[in-house]
Amino acid sequence: MLAAIDWDTLVTVIWASLLAGIGVTAAYGLAILGATRAADLGREGRVAEAGVYALIGVIGLGTVLAAIVFGIVVLSGK
Repeated sequence: MLAAIDWDTLVTVIWASLLAGIGVTAAYGLAILGATRAADLGREGRVAEAGVYALIGVIGLGTVLAAIVFGIVVLSGK
């Protein structure tokens, strides 16, 4: 029964799903962190710091959106 399992494919699926799950979650966390810190620092008048956090938020959001588009492309290609 174990001979019927394609171990290379199974390991590929496991590491890809772990990477995607952790990576997308971390990117979404950066998007939230960047947005909230940018808003807080902007209210305090610290424009330069707010800009840095806004950039972090945009990069995080862009990463999440890219992962969504990549997933749709992969699924529609099959």
